[in-house]
Amino acid sequence: MPLTEAVGFLARLQKLNRIQIPVEVRWRYKLEPSELLKVEVHPVGGLDREEFVARLLADGRITIPWEVAWHLKLDKPGYLLKVWLKP
Repeated sequence: MPLTEAVGFLARLQKLNRIQIPVEVRWRYKLEPSELLKVEVHPVGGLDREEFVARLLADGRITIPWEVAWHLKLDKPGYLLKVWLKP
């Protein structure tokens, strides 16, 4: 079932440029592993933002492409990000 509305949440950047999607969001919208999602990422306290398409992994995470991480200067785990999943 695809997203019917934009949903935002805060997430910490994890190892290998991954972001965990909250269980509440996955259950509410019945997101399935390997589903493609349109993602927008804003570093908290920063002005830049990037949008990309990501595939949902089996453990509920998505991976930020290295080009996006490089542009936003996300060089180590722990950064706080505002994440938007869009329909």
